[in-house]
Amino acid sequence: MKEVTPNTEFVIGIDFGHGETSAAFYSLSGSEDKFDLDILPGQKVIKSAVAIMDQEGVPTICVGDAAIANAPMAKVFQVSFKKRPSEMSSSERNLMVAFMKGVYAGIIEQHPDYKTREHVVYIARPSQDDLWKSEETAYLQIAEDAGLPVAGIQKESRAAYFRARTQPDSKIDQEVKKGVLIVDFGSSTIDFTYLNQSLTSPIDGGCPLGASQVEKSLMEYAFAHPIIQDDAMQQFAQAYGLDENSKPYNRLIFEFRKKKEEYYKNKLSSFSLVFDLHDLTSSENEQIPFGKFGCVNITKLQIDEILGKNTPGGYIENVKNAVVAFKDENLRDCQVACVYLTGGASRMDFVREIFMEVFALDAEHCPLDEYPERIVSQGVAHLSYADIKTIETEEALKNKVKQLIDNFNWDYEIRKILGREIMFRIQKEAAEIMSHWVHGSIYQTVYIDGFFDKARYRTTESGSTRIHNLYSLAKEFDRVFNSFLYQDFAKGCEEKINSEILGKVIVQLNVALTAYKYKPLQQRLSINEISAKIKQSGVNKLSYRFIGEGNGHILYDAVAKLCKGAMVDWNTEKDRLMPFRMNHRNYFTEYYSGIFTSYQWDEFISKDIELSGVTQAKAVTLEYANKLVEEYISYAKLAKFFN
Repeated sequence: MKEVTPNTEFVIGIDFGHGETSAAFYSLSGSEDKFDLDILPGQKVIKSAVAIMDQEGVPTICVGDAAIANAPMAKVFQVSFKKRPSEMSSSERNLMVAFMKGVYAGIIEQHPDYKTREHVVYIARPSQDDLWKSEETAYLQIAEDAGLPVAGIQKESRAAYFRARTQPDSKIDQEVKKGVLIVDFGSSTIDFTYLNQSLTSPIDGGCPLGASQVEKSLMEYAFAHPIIQDDAMQQFAQAYGLDENSKPYNRLIFEFRKKKEEYYKNKLSSFSLVFDLHDLTSSENEQIPFGKFGCVNITKLQIDEILGKNTPGGYIENVKNAVVAFKDENLRDCQVACVYLTGGASRMDFVREIFMEVFALDAEHCPLDEYPERIVSQGVAHLSYADIKTIETEEALKNKVKQLIDNFNWDYEIRKILGREIMFRIQKEAAEIMSHWVHGSIYQTVYIDGFFDKARYRTTESGSTRIHNLYSLAKEFDRVFNSFLYQDFAKGCEEKINSEILGKVIVQLNVALTAYKYKPLQQRLSINEISAKIKQSGVNKLSYRFIGEGNGHILYDAVAKLCKGAMVDWNTEKDRLMPFRMNHRNYFTEYYSGIFTSYQWDEFISKDIELSGVTQAKAVTLEYANKLVEEYISYAKLAKFFN
């Protein structure tokens, strides 16, 4: 791939269409120069046709009208050859390489100074990601093999969107706040791009129902319903009617395509065509005798029937169903205030009717592009210009984001977050235990034949009594603290990471793109990678802090405080009445509600918390932040539509 450098002067955008091909120029120097390019002398749009000539043993590539004119003498002649790379045979791929090479050579021949001026080429591809996203690399490789200084690829309908708003009488600027759908109706595919003010990036889609199916249907009808009743048409149909790689088939389907375009463009009452069967087959092994002609005359009513305008399963019905599916599955509740139709095939009368019906629009809100054959190449050049001009901003923002994330002291900050979370949880649990102690909910059940430690909250059984002793209180603290071994405290990290990292990322983006008044949706990152648990050593420290014997242990100190003199015996089995239990709780609340000193908590969090997944969380955060950057940049390129 050719890289864009500070020395790159301009972009050439090329739409290698299934039916037609065009190219456009866009300056990167700030001069705002942009215009359509001649590919052949005086031709800014050429038919997507290629012929390989053998001139004294040297293969020569002809494209467009030159290919059509030389078709009878060509070794290979082909139209309608654009496919996904995965569907191409080796010979079909070579043909696509030859066509791209011929188109680029034609541009350079018409503009000789381009040879010495630094430039890059961007090409278009259909917008259906489910079919074409995985094909991009292979399609770019075809362009590289053709010798193009290719730097990237753009979606066809999205490129058309960028140019559509500049067309005469365009309503896009005033309607896009509500919602605008751009439709690129081409020869091989129908591509959609939708945008409204609330979206940060367009909604793309499409289907493989391009208009080439129309001329194929008409040609099949002509074979089946010849006006001249002899065997010449039948002979041609049998020999070449299904051979899409043969020269006769390609020459004839091209004639049907031309006549189809004339029929719809000029709103003719019938489709009439005469073709010389002998001329079409003169260079083939199986020739139709001289003087044999094919004649076609199909009325508008018949064309509607052939295309199944009112027939389930017909071409027109299939197109309508695809539009409805895009509306229901992709757009859902998004409003469509305007549909802008472009692409050479958008001139077919039923196309506009379909979109007006599906989206309940009048003709004013479903306009046709004036030059549909050129809009995609113009858009490719325009969108690529926007990409190039924003890529420096994107790279700078991503570098800032990475620096911000790298400079964040992950282990220290997360442990600090966890310290507050864990400390709060432990203090809350301890306070609840002391409250239950006061209210008599913690006790030991004593039977006549001895002691039996029952679970808390049990009612008194026959022949037993409850003793509220320090033994039962110590057991309860030990039980609760040991339950911490199975709890993960990491969830508390999410808020900090979202506020301290992503919050700062968004501030950086707002500063960088302040001119675009970007209002992002609420962004929140879910952190599932980090795990934080209290170690056994931490549980032991907590338990010992409460139930250990001697000064400095919470229960011991609480009891000692109530002794009038020095405490001689540490009695854990003595029954403690409610006033004494109340004093224990009050002493805890006044002197030990924090449990540890600040220094001891810092040491506890540092040594007694098992923390894992920090590296993975850092990577996830960086990836997520970079996506935010990309969303902002995408919006920046589209924001001009809302100004």
